[in-house]
Amino acid sequence: MATEALTAQSASRSGAQVSLQSITAAGGFTFPNDGHTLLYVENDAGDLALVFTIQKKLDGQSATRTVTVTASESWAIGPFPTELYNDSDGLVTCTPDADLASATAVISV
Repeated sequence: MATEALTAQSASRSGAQVSLQSITAAGGFTFPNDGHTLLYVENDAGDLALVFTIQKKLDGQSATRTVTVTASESWAIGPFPTELYNDSDGLVTCTPDADLASATAVISV
């Protein structure tokens, strides 16, 4: 299954309404990252593991970072250093272990 693309949204000092996007676990998802990007996740089900791909290899080994979002909580995750998390298209890749009813990438300014 194809990777889903989350749309980045801008924040401001005067505030901005966040539009949440649902995603499925199959294929994972990507979002654009400028090094100041946060991923906001609302999890209204059981604990959810989000596995982020680290693009740099250490001693020839691939790496990931797993963040577990607790059931019935909302989390902001990031920022993501571009030199570690961005692929050649400037995107961060994440694979959740279950479907997400709502998640969104938000650019902090």
